Amino acid sequence: MPFVERAAQVAVIDPALELPNLDSFNNLSRLSPVPLTYHLPALYGLDSLRATDPKELRGVLLLGSAASVNDRLPWQGELERWLEQVLERRLPVLGICFGHQLLAALAGARIAGAFPGGRHALGFRSLELDAAPTWVGARRRVRLCVSHREAVQDCPSVLRVFGRSREVAVDAFEHRELPIFGFQPHPEATPLFLAQRGIEVARPRPLLAPGHAILRGFLRACAGAGTDRSRSSAPSSDGGPDRDR
Repeated sequence: MPFVERAAQVAVIDPALELPNLDSFNNLSRLSPVPLTYHLPALYGLDSLRATDPKELRGVLLLGSAASVNDRLPWQGELERWLEQVLERRLPVLGICFGHQLLAALAGARIAGAFPGGRHALGFRSLELDAAPTWVGARRRVRLCVSHREAVQDCPSVLRVFGRSREVAVDAFEHRELPIFGFQPHPEATPLFLAQRGIEVARPRPLLAPGHAILRGFLRACAGAGTDRSRSSAPSSDGGPDRDR
């Protein structure tokens, strides 16, 4: 495991509108070799992020939200401006669900409803992975938790799509020039995350393990291994709160 300076940290940004995703944050803390900090911009503003020394940051993880990128709420504009400064420093940034959509929108994508009648996708979905970044792991297929209504549309060429499903054309992407990544599903989901959304499965932990492995890979990359842009090729397969967009 790479040496990590005491000051190093990864900022976990949770844009929850009502109920913070603390259980997932606690699980991320167990997965991470580098300390995590927790920020709630929609509930408490961006003061904690602005107080973060940029020299201490090793990466950013941006979680889901019941907000839409298209809402253009005041805190969203502030968050975008903060993120733009982070992106200029070429720090690794991974967006999940709302975070995935926000990063894609900053690159020029359109975000819109993904399903007829405004349907909310809820449960698990299989993604086909095409030459994923090495930290994602050597797998060609992965089944992850989903909870969303909107999705990335009109994906700009600066983003390379490496995760697709029958339902969603852009389920995972990477920026072609910067260490920016997005997953529409929720690899951070925990048994409590499922229960709060009414997703009933008999044995949740085995189903959630592939997503946790992906996040462990990203956090290890932030800690010092780097978000190597070479590709995985070995075949493998894996069999009321906020309602995420």
